[in-house]
Amino acid sequence: MTYATYEDVVKRWTGEVELTAPQEQIETLLDDAEDTILIEFPNLHDRVDSGELREATVIRVEARMVTRHLRNPEGVRSAQLGAGPYQQTTTYGGDEPGALYLTDDDRRELRGSIRARGKVFMVDTTPPCTRSYDGWWF
Repeated sequence: MTYATYEDVVKRWTGEVELTAPQEQIETLLDDAEDTILIEFPNLHDRVDSGELREATVIRVEARMVTRHLRNPEGVRSAQLGAGPYQQTTTYGGDEPGALYLTDDDRRELRGSIRARGKVFMVDTTPPCTRSYDGWWF
């Protein structure tokens, strides 16, 4: 059972084109999306159950993955048509065009925490013989 439902995808659908995919297909894509998430985040259910990760976040990411796929199921990155000697060029993106995938933003949200920022530091790499002595350089 996925966190996101058919209704979650429909509520998040935007654009001028109406959502035409049947409910059964969307539910299958949601299953696939959750499976994709579980490959990278195998403890997802435990983290949601413990409250470490909000269920709403998982719903949003799953619905976003399915929406992304439904908007561009073939995975086309660019398309060109021509008129004079009849050209047509289509470029597909990624290794598996049209596949469900997690973006860096999706991963960041599913991690559930902001990475700790590093602190500024300095390492003096000059050899001891070139360091100043009493404020003077040798």
